[in-house]
Amino acid sequence: MIVTVHTSREPARGFVERMQSLEGKDGVLSISLTHGFSWGDVPEMGTKVLVYTDGDQAKADALARQLADEVIAMRDGLTVNYPSIDASLDEALAFDGGPVVLSDGADNPGGGAASDSTFILRRMVERGITNAAIGPMWDPIAVRIAFDAGVGAKLAMRIGGKISPLSGDPLDLACTVKALQHDLVMTGLAGTPTLMGDSALVEANGIEIVLITLRNQAMGTDLFTQLGCDLAAKKIIVVKSSQHFYASYSKVAKHVIYAGAPGAVTLDLNTLPYRKARLPKWPIGVAA
Repeated sequence: MIVTVHTSREPARGFVERMQSLEGKDGVLSISLTHGFSWGDVPEMGTKVLVYTDGDQAKADALARQLADEVIAMRDGLTVNYPSIDASLDEALAFDGGPVVLSDGADNPGGGAASDSTFILRRMVERGITNAAIGPMWDPIAVRIAFDAGVGAKLAMRIGGKISPLSGDPLDLACTVKALQHDLVMTGLAGTPTLMGDSALVEANGIEIVLITLRNQAMGTDLFTQLGCDLAAKKIIVVKSSQHFYASYSKVAKHVIYAGAPGAVTLDLNTLPYRKARLPKWPIGVAA
């Protein structure tokens, strides 16, 4: 099987704590659960359990088998709920308060996506949703135009949708350049500096958009705040990230939704054209 393991919530949180409680006791040295990266089209793609013991192969084999069976038993609980774009936006708007963070994980550059898809942004514009922010959109051309125009400029800009059909169509928007920063450095996981390149914050239709030139996913909230975007005041924040955003954005978010948008890193694995992975592998190619 192949599962996405969100260790920020149950049942994965409890399973990780159980693995940790077994380590360092009775000859068990280390236990690891690997997600298996469902977007990697290779024969051995899949979730794995790895156990190291102190010279006791039989014990390692037995514990790995036991833990693997436990993961199989909880696989339905591990499955991430991913409502459609409109259902996600409806849920966000109906939520009392904010900010509500929408994960556009299907366009997560950390998983190999372009980070320039316009599907969610387009629906927000079409529905007249304001007081929102989205980023990072990888669009070096738009960034250069924003720098040429300067802070305060108002101009028509063509945003996103440049790399592939999974990017959607470009959006033509009347934008105001709100902020510019050369060589923006975002705080990544465990405080690691993450380069985003020359970056711009533009506003269109009541939505603030972070544009970048170096493709990296949203991890630190300072991706937005360094450019003057007040996340705490937003109703909706859309992040191009599957889960690495969570550690930082959960501190400001009142609610998190994993939106089921199209994209190269979609959670709907049955829509991907696997050629090399050994299938069926739950839930891929398995009847509902």
